[in-house]
Amino acid sequence: MSVSAAVARDLLLYMLWADRTTLRAVREVTPEHLRREAGISFGSLFGTMVHMLGSQRRWLARFQGHAPAHIPTLDEFPDLISWIHAWEETASEIEAFLAALTDEQLAAALTWTDNEGATVTRPLWQPVLHLVNHCSYHRGQIVSLLRQMGYQPPSTDLIRYFIER
Repeated sequence: MSVSAAVARDLLLYMLWADRTTLRAVREVTPEHLRREAGISFGSLFGTMVHMLGSQRRWLARFQGHAPAHIPTLDEFPDLISWIHAWEETASEIEAFLAALTDEQLAAALTWTDNEGATVTRPLWQPVLHLVNHCSYHRGQIVSLLRQMGYQPPSTDLIRYFIER
């Protein structure tokens, strides 16, 4: 099995659309709520957003054939605006990557070193789909936190993206 470049592009564009949709809702969140400890994987809503940004940067570097130069940490973002600037830069790089993506690239082997130091080789389409899925998972955590804190959560379903597009 493989995934075509057209499908991979659609899914990566969906990921960016869903991030932007979520960001519109997150802009309404107070700084205190953004950083409030919530007992989730990355502590807070903002911690989860920083993790997602780091994951996108890490995987994009791998997709481009090099080790990630730097993975951002929570301490690097004093406020939401600084995170937005970093995310917009990363989103632009993802858009450039997907614009040039081919079926042949997606079928080709990608080798990287994972977070535990092991060398892994998989066809490129698998980590591309992993990135989209990974971000969807954490975006769901953000949506749940927004709802729990009394904010209006966004609708980021894949079918919503296809309908609105």
